[in-house]
Amino acid sequence: MQAKLIFWQALTPVHPGTGQDSSSVIDLPVAREAATGFPVIPASSLKGVLRDGRGMDAEDESEAALAARKVFGFAGRKKKKDSGEEEDISQAAELTLTDARVLFLPVRSYAGTFAFITCPLVLERLNRDLKALGLPGLQSPIPTPQQTEALLAQETEIVHNGQVILEDIDLTAQREGAEALIQELGQMVFDPEAAYFQRRFALVSNDVFSYFCEMGLEIIARVQLNPAQKTVEEGPWYEEAIPAETVFSCFAIGKSGFEELNRPYLQLGGQASVGRGLLRRLGGSQ
Repeated sequence: MQAKLIFWQALTPVHPGTGQDSSSVIDLPVAREAATGFPVIPASSLKGVLRDGRGMDAEDESEAALAARKVFGFAGRKKKKDSGEEEDISQAAELTLTDARVLFLPVRSYAGTFAFITCPLVLERLNRDLKALGLPGLQSPIPTPQQTEALLAQETEIVHNGQVILEDIDLTAQREGAEALIQELGQMVFDPEAAYFQRRFALVSNDVFSYFCEMGLEIIARVQLNPAQKTVEEGPWYEEAIPAETVFSCFAIGKSGFEELNRPYLQLGGQASVGRGLLRRLGGSQ
């Protein structure tokens, strides 16, 4: 059994919907973790996109279909050729995917345009999962910022008059204590683009990160036009989306099928026809 860590970055807003309307003012919310409320891309969504419909027809015995069933699994029955009786051809998947969790959330910044924020809870969970799956954990210590602090790299672009101003929250800029961690994360996730990430990185408290996961996502108003009169026929309705630039982490676990992950881009989630859900793969050397 092997495990591999994979990172995905949203190039456009992502809408991993819940499949049902919300009772709140947001009609179509994104999926979230029950315990933390952090947005998440369910593993079933990733698996569905990677599978791309292959091997779903029980009568399809092509080489591609059989390979897809072996990697992603199958549940179904088909008729035997000689007797016409049905037989169970279900099989378990050899490749397991986990939910893609938010690792770095982009938030609008007064200086530097936007910041990549994360928090100790997110990094400690990643570290725990790496070790549980037999992969090397983070080598650098994970510091704990105060409620009103943001820990930054020495070379940062998001400081204004000694403060990091994220949306309507002002935090005291602290350039000490997280340099090694920032360097390690930059190399692990962005590698040749590490400087782009490190200049915008901010380690904030768990509470501040939770606030932006709740309040910092995109809310998009949409309407449906009458094609003849060009007037509003339905709406508006409000859709929630995880913003472009967000970085997710997930794991693939199994005996084989890892080559299915060798894709530079994925189109995932709802509203693909209006450009949502374009992800690029980052890092993942472990």
